[in-house]
Amino acid sequence: MSLYGEFPNLYMGDTAMANIMVDGKPVRKLSFWELLKKVGPGIILTGVVIGPGNITISAMLGANYGYSMIWLILPIIFMGIAFMMTAYRIGMLTGMPIIHAIRHYYGNWAAIIAGIATFLACFFFTLGNITGTGAGMQLIFNINWKIGALIMLVILMYCYFSKGVYNKVEKGILICIVAMIIAFFATLVSVGGPDWGEFGYGLSHWTVAAGSLATALGYISTNASVTAGVYGTYLGLEKKWKKEDLFNGTMFADSLVHIISVVLISVCNCISRRYCITSAGLRN
Repeated sequence: MSLYGEFPNLYMGDTAMANIMVDGKPVRKLSFWELLKKVGPGIILTGVVIGPGNITISAMLGANYGYSMIWLILPIIFMGIAFMMTAYRIGMLTGMPIIHAIRHYYGNWAAIIAGIATFLACFFFTLGNITGTGAGMQLIFNINWKIGALIMLVILMYCYFSKGVYNKVEKGILICIVAMIIAFFATLVSVGGPDWGEFGYGLSHWTVAAGSLATALGYISTNASVTAGVYGTYLGLEKKWKKEDLFNGTMFADSLVHIISVVLISVCNCISRRYCITSAGLRN
């Protein structure tokens, strides 16, 4: 179905992206401060993406290859924004989250397959996150990690079945993400990094170190996530995004905030491992 068929009240002028009209009203690009108020799902998705797998793969990449594979953040940025924007566009243009749209246009079996695949991906990822949270509670509160994991499960169930908690969750995760960026960067500085010359060289010289392919693919896949985009269409409903947010810069800004925050945490963790290995005398 065409864009005009989905949105009969949306009109674009004769020149591309000029005089965009949604529901009979012109859409204007939002200012920086207005965009800050509108973004949010991307922040939550950063918390989804940054998990045990991401941290482990980033550490492995940095420990084994240092700055030489740092250029991988370039395809990650491109792929991350592409995944997010594609998912957001599908959600807005169909008026439904992605799996609902799959059921509507391709039938129940396609939706069941997509739903099961998404569920399994999120289940195993979340299982690792919950286990990691339990381990963190053990370090902080000196309790059994299994009890800490159960506490996190209770909190998750409360958030899932409660209404009106989205704004609180968004603010809480925003605080956690900012704290993580500061903590990882402080760690990087404390171990002697970063070396901006080496960083620039690694970013501009695209080489694949011998034996690094599996780690590189794992690093890309744990930073640029398709399932994050799928989940983002549901969070967009909670954020009460509207059709005009597809055109006024909101969704692109949200995607950009998401991937930049992911890359900042991942890169700081990656590079700091390089210095930790060197200072420990484990590198020749």
